[in-house]
Amino acid sequence: MQRALTGLTFLLASMAATDAAADPHSRPLSAEQWALPRSGDALIRLAPLRDTVADWLATPDARIVIQDSGSDAANLWAGELQDWLVALGIPQDRIDRRVSADQAEDAMTLKVQR
Repeated sequence: MQRALTGLTFLLASMAATDAAADPHSRPLSAEQWALPRSGDALIRLAPLRDTVADWLATPDARIVIQDSGSDAANLWAGELQDWLVALGIPQDRIDRRVSADQAEDAMTLKVQR
């Protein structure tokens, strides 16, 4: 039994590592991170947001994709995040919002799409 659990743990860890390696421009943003008091200065210190914007700036014609679960709360959260990105200087027409059934309720994913 212990061997089976160890094998399953290894398999799940390998799958997670493969998903991360498949899309290095995808960054999760948790509800816990977002729950902190927000200001422009505080937001640019959030690693997922900072890294996504840096990646976007380094990639001509790229788009920032905000992926959420599609719930009412996630929709409000994604809208607020989009508004903050625009306030920080990202053109609104370079930001896309997408709903994904695979997205956790308590997180969003930021992606830079080439």
